[in-house]
Amino acid sequence: MNSLPPDLQQAYLETDYIVSDDPPLLLTIGEPSDDARILLASFGVQTAAFVTAWNPGSQLLSDGENEERQLRLLDEIEKRRMNYLLGSGERADWREYSYFVLGITREDADQLARQFQQNAYVWLDERGIPELAVP
Repeated sequence: MNSLPPDLQQAYLETDYIVSDDPPLLLTIGEPSDDARILLASFGVQTAAFVTAWNPGSQLLSDGENEERQLRLLDEIEKRRMNYLLGSGERADWREYSYFVLGITREDADQLARQFQQNAYVWLDERGIPELAVP
């Protein structure tokens, strides 16, 4: 893993990544998920990325600022004609809304994360093991 401070890396690892599906899908960094593999296969894709525009560079913004950034991310995803599901990253005291972008390449996921000033995102391939990716 590239250049994340240990405390920030730990925060990402302790976060629950929830994909709004029926039923919701819980992703945990490093833990294999048969449900994730099935979800990818059901959409006919081999990859996905869990991305957000909230709190760029881990700097807390107001909900209004974050919602505006998230709308710009959604516009970008839709402009690229990518399929997605809604999601959120959650801990006991914190939540960020996200998109689970289906069929995205690693390069495009890196680019989106950089464009929206994110330190990291969750990457998933056909193995069904979520990993923390640093763009």
